Amino acid sequence: MSNFTDARIIKYQFEVLIERSAADIWTLMIDEIDAWWMNDFRALGEGSKVTLNASTGGQLIESAADGSSLEWYRVQMVSPGKSLYLVGYMAPDWGGPTTSMLKLAVEDRDNGGVLIVSDALSGNVTEASASSAEGGWKTLFGDGLKGFAEK
Repeated sequence: MSNFTDARIIKYQFEVLIERSAADIWTLMIDEIDAWWMNDFRALGEGSKVTLNASTGGQLIESAADGSSLEWYRVQMVSPGKSLYLVGYMAPDWGGPTTSMLKLAVEDRDNGGVLIVSDALSGNVTEASASSAEGGWKTLFGDGLKGFAEK
């Protein structure tokens, strides 16, 4: 039995001001990701490890001690110290099928640095799923990364 549904697209962007230089934010975002990736965002449970290989074709992966793993995103493009373009997929179990095209960019401002988060979701996108995605990123980058960077 077939079940057709309409695909939708939403784009959003927000900024997270961080009292560190853009270079510091970049390093923490990439090299220290497991330290600031909050437990509520670990799909494989507390104690899993999150890593990011910030090169084209690299992966944002969560892995657990029992061998379980999840590819959150794959790196489409990188401009070291400036921007990272990622593509990720959400399975029907998580409200998909949906594709996320996430851009993370850093730049210096007068009062420190800023992380600019841009995302475009396409596929089975509802107002609730789009709001959840944006809110999740705001929490993860605002409380997780910013909180870690400024402690």
